[in-house]
Amino acid sequence: MKIAIVYSTKNGSTEKIVRLMGKKLPADDVSYINLCKDSDPQVADYDMIIIGGPVYFGAIQPQLKRFCEKNEKLLLNREVALFTCGLLSDQSESQFDKAYSHKLRDHSICNACFQGMVNFEKLNFFEKLMVWKVAASNIEFHTDSIGITRFVNTIKRINGVVLA
Repeated sequence: MKIAIVYSTKNGSTEKIVRLMGKKLPADDVSYINLCKDSDPQVADYDMIIIGGPVYFGAIQPQLKRFCEKNEKLLLNREVALFTCGLLSDQSESQFDKAYSHKLRDHSICNACFQGMVNFEKLNFFEKLMVWKVAASNIEFHTDSIGITRFVNTIKRINGVVLA
């Protein structure tokens, strides 16, 4: 099985999640496609396409949205799994719904909203200020390993992989 993980990342946090995910996937070939570096990737040769990115100020990054819109017809003919990464768990479902079209969400075999990871070293002053304001609501900033494992295990189960 050939899997493409198509993502966008501004500060590297989503890329860290994507790499963790890729290591757990049962694939002969996993490709990592960063839309910030490759704005028009060719994904027709993949059996499964996992798509995700961070939510900033309530919205997914524009390059991810453009990729989904441009490739929607192809994506609806492949196995697709979707995810977002964000800080506000109480808003994650509504942010996820805004990130992806209704058709794509319904077609997806697995959806997830990962919480809490921030790479402070790569934030600009304004972003740091906003994160600290959000942090006042007692958010824990860490990699959502349990959520990532659950997401990958769901993909494995759907594809008939025996879980250890």
